[in-house]
Amino acid sequence: MLPSIRQPQTATISFRTRPSYLLSSIEDLFDFITVTTVNCSNSQVIPGSSVLETEDRMISGHEGTYICLDALPETPTQESCRIYSFGINRNDIKFETVMGQRGCRVHLLMANTEYSYSRLKPNVYLYPLELTVSPSLNNYTLDGFLDLLTYMWKPIHYVKTTTRGSEWTFLKTLYLSGYEAYTHVKQIRLLLHLPYATDDHFKDLESLYHLLLGLEYYGYRLVHSRPIPGSIYHIHNLQRHVATKYETVWIRE
Repeated sequence: MLPSIRQPQTATISFRTRPSYLLSSIEDLFDFITVTTVNCSNSQVIPGSSVLETEDRMISGHEGTYICLDALPETPTQESCRIYSFGINRNDIKFETVMGQRGCRVHLLMANTEYSYSRLKPNVYLYPLELTVSPSLNNYTLDGFLDLLTYMWKPIHYVKTTTRGSEWTFLKTLYLSGYEAYTHVKQIRLLLHLPYATDDHFKDLESLYHLLLGLEYYGYRLVHSRPIPGSIYHIHNLQRHVATKYETVWIRE
């Protein structure tokens, strides 16, 4: 039985001016990734799988996955609904399985796996490849993967990143897309992995902030954000709780 879809709901939206490219304070970054600026009338959170006794609970992949259903077809098919999942945790493909059962065609990229190309579940396909900025053997850019699937100019309804670093690699390949993939991807779920917000990490946080600003430049707006339990800490000089991991979802208007 598929998880039920949440009833339509109204979210609180904050309207703000375009964020500055210059990061004047670490707080600007956390405001940018936590203040939603667009609404979703029909959303769902598909819970993650239980953590195995032998698995580190801090490994990304069991947080559950938010999706805004507004932009998805009412009756998804493999041609009308395409989902890409990069940097997956092999022990938790519950979201991908559920979306495949609904009719979407789901593509998983998993590097360093003993599996070959295979069909894991109905409509769910595994590719033993790695998303990268510089292509090489078994390493594909986003455009290279679109070439492989012959999806160069076709809409992509949802992209999901999970493991540490996959979110930043995806953004770089998205912005560099010769196929202008940023005009075809409707919804992006980024599990953000951030260093601790200290002065020593300011330059790193500034670089990540600039990558995220590109989403707004290409027309994406933040529809959902939540800190991941177990990653939350307090910044005393800001008198604010922040986290090293956030689930953020962005929709292109």
